[in-house]
Amino acid sequence: MVYSYQVVKFQTISFVQGTHWSQSVGDKGILYKSLKDPFSKLIVQTNDSKKLFRVPKDRTVIVTNDTVHFLGELA
Repeated sequence: MVYSYQVVKFQTISFVQGTHWSQSVGDKGILYKSLKDPFSKLIVQTNDSKKLFRVPKDRTVIVTNDTVHFLGELA
């Protein structure tokens, strides 16, 4: 699988199957860690579209203000 680093400005973000994620607060923002194999999923909605991404296990999603940073792929 090929993952790419995503930096997306969002309006809303939804973590699919919330039990597949842990949440904490760090100095960079709110951190969500993917807990399930093979993938945890999140939905990022921007002004004109909604996209579903898969995030590999043990990877962290960083949410700061209106931007989300993560390693993942489109589902």
